[in-house]
Order: sequence, then structure tokens, then C-alpha cells
Amino acid sequence: MALVVPWPSFRQAVIRQLRSNLVLKASLPGGWSEAVAPPSTEHPLGVISLHYAPADYDWTGVTTIIGFDVFIFAKDSGQAASLDQLVFDTLQDARLTPTGQTSLTCRRVSTISLTDEDAEGASIWQLGGIWQAITVQSNPSLQSLSFTVDSDIA
Repeated sequence: MALVVPWPSFRQAVIRQLRSNLVLKASLPGGWSEAVAPPSTEHPLGVISLHYAPADYDWTGVTTIIGFDVFIFAKDSGQAASLDQLVFDTLQDARLTPTGQTSLTCRRVSTISLTDEDAEGASIWQLGGIWQAITVQSNPSLQSLSFTVDSDIA
């Protein structure tokens, strides 16, 4: 198997893990969105986005440290806190299964809490943080063909 770009399959694994928590899933009528959600999206909602993903290559394969944001947006601070706790319970030390990769760890490394206003002036609470995961991929085995070249030098 060839090396894969880490984020797309890792994103799918994170979303799959978050949706596996049925209480969290039922509590988010706005569902999960990547990076941004349309202004008309119902609250509460979850947003996930890539923050960083440096790769370290060696002869055995590649190790990638993936930093990603997971945030809950809600119109009530208590609801935002409860849903953020469900996210934490679902992702902290989770065994994720990204295609073509082995996930070693998944942990929250930073917590962020922000408040903003929507178009009508109502408060919107943003609660969540930066998560970090380490994934590894084995280097595909190299194939070689042996051949002989004959030549006459005149």
C-alpha cells in the first residue's frame, strides 16, 4: 500500500468516533461541519478543522503529528460545556482507525473558550480545543527488476 495523505482519512476517523457517541450525536441538531458552517446552521453544532500536520519521514515510513480543532458552538454556556465534556469523553485516548495509518494517541492539548454574537445580537458560546494525534504509516516495500545490458564498444 502506498503512503496516504494523513488528514483526510484521519478526519473521517475522528468524525466516525464523534458520531459513535449517540448522546452527543442526538444533542447536535447542527451536526458536524469542517472548518465553517453556514450561518443558517442550527445550534448547537460541532466544527472540526485541521490545525497542523508536520510529517517526519525515515526509511521505515512516516510519522505525522496531527493537530486539529474540535469546537462546540451553542447559544447557552451550560449546554456548550456539557457537549464539550461529551467530546472530551469520546476523543480522549480514543482508538481511532484512519485508513492506511496506525493511530498511536489522541489527546486534547489545549482548551479554548470564546463568546461571540450572532446576527441578532444573541451570545454564541464556542468551547473546545486543540487535539493532537500521532499516526504512523509503514513505508511501502520497494520492488526492483534485475536486468542485464550487453553492449559492444567499437
